Amino acid sequence: MSAPSIKTLGELKKSNYKFLSIKDELRENLIKKLQSQEPIFDGIYGYEETVIPEIERAILSRHNILFLGLRAS
Repeated sequence: MSAPSIKTLGELKKSNYKFLSIKDELRENLIKKLQSQEPIFDGIYGYEETVIPEIERAILSRHNILFLGLRAS
């Protein structure tokens, strides 16, 4: 069964859909990227040795993350 053809909860259950929390899905995706040595945060520069390792550890540990700061406009 493909995703677009699923229209009811019963069909979703029959498709053996595996529910993941957001934290678990983020963790799974990060592990896949680390194993394949893909760039994790492509386009973010200057934080490779400070912020990015902390974010990776937080995601792997399933911690709650709150980003504070100003947005560029």
